[in-house]
Amino acid sequence: MKIGDRKYLNLLREMTLAQFKLRDQSTFFGFLWSFLNPLIVVGLLFAVFSSRLSGDIDHYGLYLLIGIIHYTHFSNATIASMQVLYSMKTLTRDAIFPKDVLVLASILTHTIDFVLSMLICVALAIFSGVKLTSAMAALPFVLALQVTLILWVSFLLSGLYIYVRDLAHVYQVFLRLLFFITPIFYGLSFVGGGVAKYLLLANPLTHSINFARTLIIKGQLFDMNIFLVLVLSNGCLVYGAYKMFKKLEPTFAENV
Repeated sequence: MKIGDRKYLNLLREMTLAQFKLRDQSTFFGFLWSFLNPLIVVGLLFAVFSSRLSGDIDHYGLYLLIGIIHYTHFSNATIASMQVLYSMKTLTRDAIFPKDVLVLASILTHTIDFVLSMLICVALAIFSGVKLTSAMAALPFVLALQVTLILWVSFLLSGLYIYVRDLAHVYQVFLRLLFFITPIFYGLSFVGGGVAKYLLLANPLTHSINFARTLIIKGQLFDMNIFLVLVLSNGCLVYGAYKMFKKLEPTFAENV
């Protein structure tokens, strides 16, 4: 069964729906909580940092919300994908079942949350006085960039987690660090120049977030040259991570 086959796509759809229901996202209140959770974080960060940073950043509450939604999508999707082969042992041990479907279904489940959250974010932006522009039509390109980033990280982590269970603890620490080296509650100008700025620019999540902010808050298109470089880089990494995953796949059953 190959990616793109009708049977494969039907299986992917069914697994995505199954995981979506398992997370209670099929109910209104299930989705509502998935949006309220980052909104609570936004409220706390706004209360702490708004007095110092809101003067330098337009629509600071919206700025925070966009950052939190992107970070939450990345962290939740990669954590779920990393552990899905182990949590669904029965399917992982099935010699015929394509294991990459489990990883892709986990990503799609959280991406549905992300898309719905971003639609609410755009609605809140318009409600708060941000002018609706044609630039917002480019948001699907930001989604594509975000998903390609999540894809290669997820295939890499899920393949390694089968053999190294402690990877989950290491990754949790990494995500805490990532929160602070991603401009979620501050701008690039806040860190000045030097090593700190280059560290932020080397973080691919920085660009997904800033591209979305440029489209929604500023109503302008982002730098397409940077976007194309990032998409091509992520594409190469997706290919490499997927090849590694498929190479390890025959040994998954005996290690879960």
